[in-house]
Amino acid sequence: MKQFAPAKINLYLHILGRRPDGFHELETLMAPITLGDTLDLDLVPEGGVGDGGIEFTCSDPALSDAKDNLATKAARVFLEEFKLTTGVRIHLEKAVPVGAGLGGGSSDAAAVLLALRDLTQVACPDARLAELAARLGSDIPFFIYRTPAICRGRGEIIEPVTLTEQYQGLLIHPGFGVSTPWAYKTYAQNPGQGEQGRTFADFTLRNDLEPPAFSKYLWLPTAKAWLQKQPEVLDALMSGSGSSVFALTRNAENTWFLERRFLAEFGEALFSNSFSVTTRAQ
Repeated sequence: MKQFAPAKINLYLHILGRRPDGFHELETLMAPITLGDTLDLDLVPEGGVGDGGIEFTCSDPALSDAKDNLATKAARVFLEEFKLTTGVRIHLEKAVPVGAGLGGGSSDAAAVLLALRDLTQVACPDARLAELAARLGSDIPFFIYRTPAICRGRGEIIEPVTLTEQYQGLLIHPGFGVSTPWAYKTYAQNPGQGEQGRTFADFTLRNDLEPPAFSKYLWLPTAKAWLQKQPEVLDALMSGSGSSVFALTRNAENTWFLERRFLAEFGEALFSNSFSVTTRAQ
């Protein structure tokens, strides 16, 4: 079966302080967008695939190592949790840039859990599936619900919300990633708020990880400032720990013109993608 794995953007990301466990306490509004990866999963007889009963292939050769892939780890956790002996074959068509602050790997893992629940017909409510997801990473439970949500704690406490307006825009990626552990470590050395942006009906744009990321990766503040000056753009923000930056626009036609101008200015080879924000549970 095919399973879509949507990317996400952070419409705000507030760091509230350091936790006793060493992580940072967060409050962030995350929302799925129309950009995403696609996974194709099939159950196969036990022993019919490779190591551990899981076979993994990917359109991106750099992600072909199944042992370190969140998708295969998710499959293994699901099979072990429910004591299933079936094998699983997974193929991942990668569309979301890696290390981009868009949750691509986390979404892939959640998509595997959702697909395996359907394929095996195991009775497992979303809340329990989210518990399994939390074992794999802090962002993964969010993608089980596939709705805008305020995420707290390390990101694993999910409060689904409905956005009252439609949002769309342009997503850009410079071709390099930003390490999330590095971003938080650098933030901890000089904690402070990111620049507050425009207030919309459902949120005010702000990302507290922008200052550390911007201090090292000068392309990011340059791209954000350029986007903010464009007539089609309502405002712009870095997503997550970077390195993607998104601009919110008034309509799809605005986004088309903005994308043409961005590529002409920054280079045709750069990643850009128009998107819409999911406003409620699908």
